[in-house]
Amino acid sequence: MYKKIELYGFLFCLVCLSFSACMDIEEYPDGKITYEDVFSNAKKTAGYLNLCYSQLESFGMSYDRSGFLAGYSSEAYSARDIENGSATRWCAGEVSPTNIPLNGDAWNRYYCGIRYCNKFLANIDTAIVKTEIDRKNYKAQAYALRAYYYLQLIKRYGGVPLLTREIPLNYDYSKIKRAPFSDCARQIFADCDSVLSYSNEVIGWISGTSDADRGRFNKATACAIKSQTALYAASPLWADGTITWAEASTVCESCLDSCLAHGYELYKATPAASDGISAYDAYFLNRSDPERIIDKETILEMNAQYSMYKYDGLPITDGQMYAGDCPAQELVDCYETIDGIQPILGYRDSLHLDPIVNPLATKYSESAPYENRDPRLKASIYYNGSIYNLATSSNVYTYVGGNCGLVEKNAPNCLKYTRTGYYMRKSASYKSNIDATYDGYFKAFRLAELYLNYAEASAEAAVGKSQTTVPSKAYLAVNAVRERAGMPDLKGLTAEQFKARVRNERRVEMAFEEQSFFDTRRWKTLSATDHVVTGMRINKIMIGKYNYQRFVVEKRNCATDKFYLFPIPNDEILRLKKYLGYSIQNPGWE
Repeated sequence: MYKKIELYGFLFCLVCLSFSACMDIEEYPDGKITYEDVFSNAKKTAGYLNLCYSQLESFGMSYDRSGFLAGYSSEAYSARDIENGSATRWCAGEVSPTNIPLNGDAWNRYYCGIRYCNKFLANIDTAIVKTEIDRKNYKAQAYALRAYYYLQLIKRYGGVPLLTREIPLNYDYSKIKRAPFSDCARQIFADCDSVLSYSNEVIGWISGTSDADRGRFNKATACAIKSQTALYAASPLWADGTITWAEASTVCESCLDSCLAHGYELYKATPAASDGISAYDAYFLNRSDPERIIDKETILEMNAQYSMYKYDGLPITDGQMYAGDCPAQELVDCYETIDGIQPILGYRDSLHLDPIVNPLATKYSESAPYENRDPRLKASIYYNGSIYNLATSSNVYTYVGGNCGLVEKNAPNCLKYTRTGYYMRKSASYKSNIDATYDGYFKAFRLAELYLNYAEASAEAAVGKSQTTVPSKAYLAVNAVRERAGMPDLKGLTAEQFKARVRNERRVEMAFEEQSFFDTRRWKTLSATDHVVTGMRINKIMIGKYNYQRFVVEKRNCATDKFYLFPIPNDEILRLKKYLGYSIQNPGWE
């Protein structure tokens, strides 16, 4: 049942959205109800909490033409290029405050969510609810949601105005100021700590036991939000000495330990031979169970199921329309050999056509580049010779002329074929086709991230103190992730070496999970990673023998410093400038 609630005043959210909830609401002649009506009824109070959830995004396959964020980053190239999709325009640098191809509504969306949370928190103490446990639980959820929305804002825009109370109709908008990133982070910490301060009876570490409970925020969600916020606040882009790496390390360690103490574990269930090639592979194909009996790794999973087969699929799949986001050679180069050696140490040229091959990588061969590699490579990316159908052991061939062969832009049916020599495999089931979808769901937060957050923060803290080594617990954290993947432990590294390896581990473990896009920004490595995307052109010489040639797929214009942050939408800038007398636009977008 859909009813409109009249919402007034809020500079950041001018449009009133409808909301739905499974409840009985009286008919009103003008289609409106007052806030007093809402919060004087237990069902409507619960319904308003649902409204607080309404600004969550599904992420993953939710961008232009069902693309991934990977296509806007150094992870992939979007084969939707001939349609001039938003990824193509973003990477070409066709971005301005009046034309934002990526998440152009993020500013209004997240402030709208914050406004809903503020209104709810302002009324919940006196609202009619079924039980006092419900009141506290709803309040905790609203705190967690507000923290989440602020995290999404600062990841994109940097420090933003902090609004933690209702905005009255007569509010003096000239008082609005952009808070420093660290102040925003402190506010997020405070909201998360509010969630964690409640008893487990009020809000637990899982959201419930039924499908109806999916997506509800809990204490583990608060820990994940707090951990990621601490990592970002101490990172080079935002470090101002306020939130140090030492503090971030302590926060990340506490959040990780809390989740481990309450039953969270890395997913390690070995799949049947026809269901997956490893636990890592199967994890991204299976939907999490609300009770966390089978999947104890997922902290927050979005409810929209992928349609990988259709929008990021293989041309040999019935119903495929797009090759979609084709993994970049730069990402493939990050996967170690099975003995834990990095085969590619960098590039001698700016176009990444002349790789620096590690002489210690004796298991790596440029004539057979995909053999003896980290098992996560074959679990995440289809390359030439990859097994496609696990039941029949049929193969994907990306060589020129192969069944999934590389084609040039504007070639016939080019939307269906790779531009880089690779296709996405992570979360994609070979069983999916036009008749049925078995693809996975986006994991917004999972335990592996908390392990890597702590490992990175710990390494950075050691480097900052000029220590030569990192704590043994940092090794245990990153090695837990590597062990699940079937990779050997990291050991005997200097603090700087450990830091570099953890960064690489994030890129590999969390490929296509919307981490790399933000990592390269907070690390301030964007100009080195995003200025070019390369691929691998493969020509078949004879059966089982191929020639491999790197080539430039695209030179990009989205790697200058201004791309560290999104532009704030121009209409918002103009409205605020009217009150403030100056622009709060991000650097480079004025």
